[in-house]
Amino acid sequence: MKNLNTEIAKKMLEAGENIAKMIASESFELWQRKDFRFYVDFDNQDQTEQDRIFNELEVSLIGLYVLRLDQAIVGAQREKVIAFKAFRASIQEGFLKLLEDTGVDNKFVKQWKVLMDMRLKEYREHLKFALEESLKDKNFREKDAELRPTWARVETMKIDCLTHIRRGKFDEKDPLWKFLTKWFITLDARLAPLTEMK
Repeated sequence: MKNLNTEIAKKMLEAGENIAKMIASESFELWQRKDFRFYVDFDNQDQTEQDRIFNELEVSLIGLYVLRLDQAIVGAQREKVIAFKAFRASIQEGFLKLLEDTGVDNKFVKQWKVLMDMRLKEYREHLKFALEESLKDKNFREKDAELRPTWARVETMKIDCLTHIRRGKFDEKDPLWKFLTKWFITLDARLAPLTEMK
C-alpha cells in the first residue's frame, strides 16, 4: 500500500509539473504577443515592470486552476477529493520546482511561494463574492445554473489579473478586458476533462 501511495504521489507531482510548464508556456506566449504588448505599452515599460506583468499572468493562471480544483472538490466523492487536493498542491509545487530547475535563485522561489499564497487567498475571497453576485444575476436562467461557477471563476481571474497588471486601475472599457476573458476561458477549458470526469 505504501508503494502505491508513493507511486500516486509521484504521478500527481508529474502532472503538476506538466501543468506548471503549460502555465509558464501559455503566459510567455501571451506576454510576447504584439497586441498584448501594445495594450500594456510594453516598450515604454522598464525591465522590472515587464517582468512583473509576466509574473501576473503566471500567478493568475495558477489561480485559475487552483480555483477550478477548489470548486471540483465541493461535493465530489472522497476518492476524487483526495485526488483533486493532491493535484491542486502539485500544480503549486510543480511551478516552484520549475523555477528551481530553470535556475531561479532560492530567495526568489521563496518570494514566489509567498506571492502565490497571498494571491490565492485574495482570489478565493473574490470568487466567493462573484458567486454571491451571480445568484442575483437574472441573465442566469435556472437551466444555466451550472455555468455560474465557471463564470465566477473566469470573472474573478480576469478582474484580478487586469487590476494587478494596471496597478489597481480598473476599467471595463480597457482593451485587455475582452482579451483576458478569452484567454482565461480558453485555458480554463483545458482542465475541464480532468475535473469533470464521472
